[in-house]
Amino acid sequence: MLRDTRPPSSRFAQTNTSSRALKKNAGYEHIRIPETREPGIFLLEQEYQEAYLDLARSKSGILPRPGDEGISRSKPLPVTGTRTVGTGKEASAVGWEKNPALSLSVKKSSLKEEMPHARRAYDHAVACVRDLMASAAQGNLPGGAAHEAVQGLVDSLERNIDALLCLPRIRQRDAYMYTHCVNVSVLLAAYALVSGQDRREVITYALAGLFHDIGKALLPVSLLNARRTLSITEQTLIMRHPMLGCELLITSPELHSEMIIMAALEHHERYDGSGYPKGLAGDAISELGHLAAIADNYDALSSRRPYKGATLPHKTLGVLYQLRQKHFHPEIVENFVRMVGIYPVGSVVELKDGYRGVVTASNYDNPMLPVVTLALDPKGAPVPAHVRDLAKEPVSGIARCVPTELSGLDHPCRTLGIVL
Repeated sequence: MLRDTRPPSSRFAQTNTSSRALKKNAGYEHIRIPETREPGIFLLEQEYQEAYLDLARSKSGILPRPGDEGISRSKPLPVTGTRTVGTGKEASAVGWEKNPALSLSVKKSSLKEEMPHARRAYDHAVACVRDLMASAAQGNLPGGAAHEAVQGLVDSLERNIDALLCLPRIRQRDAYMYTHCVNVSVLLAAYALVSGQDRREVITYALAGLFHDIGKALLPVSLLNARRTLSITEQTLIMRHPMLGCELLITSPELHSEMIIMAALEHHERYDGSGYPKGLAGDAISELGHLAAIADNYDALSSRRPYKGATLPHKTLGVLYQLRQKHFHPEIVENFVRMVGIYPVGSVVELKDGYRGVVTASNYDNPMLPVVTLALDPKGAPVPAHVRDLAKEPVSGIARCVPTELSGLDHPCRTLGIVL
């Protein structure tokens, strides 16, 4: 039996997992232990791990390897208080200290009011990407339509950031290649917005996301849509798309921006140098390249595909956090988690008392206790929709996220009173 000799504030809880299984966890040794009792958050990692993440003190040491003291199978302690983000040179580099969570908490319109506008902006952007991909396949890349499309996305984010961030979650669509570009655009623009960038920079981040995969327009459609294991030759061809996208963007006067080009070129580079096309590592990768890699993976894991279901948000974030310092920039991952939230708006959750509902608003002081609109009682019977602020009723915390198709809810939109 493994013992936990550390103070309660820095416990790492391991449940239903053997030491042998832990050793298979490639990112395990990169999970940090906070040195203080400062507030932190629990984050479910994949299907069996919970890690205590202190977002303010991410450099405080390495978790002992399996078999050492300091690992416990005990249930983690509840967390209270507020959260902060990474500090120091890296955090300053991404501008996160300029405006911590302010843009998130101040909304000009409600979720219900903004959702129709967000849907129209999103659909317009998807149609724009479809046209751009067709043009790019012919070697032509007009930028005017793209600028108009991202203006609409940024307008919506500025009114209520939650609407566009949750839209792909509550309204999964086909045509992944197009929706993926729009989703990454929204994630990058939202990150720039909450980090205090001016509107011009936010627009640039949105364009970078929209065009990060534009190189795929020059690859065979049959290869992109293949549902089989690719040959070495085919994999090599797929791995050319960052360079192809870079070359295409350079030829477009309206899109010849270093930041946009770097996102297209570097979104498959990895923090430890294991990525492609150039095998860059650490600071050799641009800030936007690091962010684009995180957003690209987050959306890929969160999206439903013909050959897989959508991964629940907290599990997706767990995978990203687990791979920080290996594949992803650690401080940017932490800031990304802060922006998206452990339980993003639109997530279906089950509370500890058995009630089920949909997350209506994030809690930026304590991400484990969002606002939830309840729809089902513990027996699965419908109840009149009513809002419960878990920060004011911590005893009714979240027990687990539930896939929408298994939740018993007709659709999250109906619970939220939203018509799409």
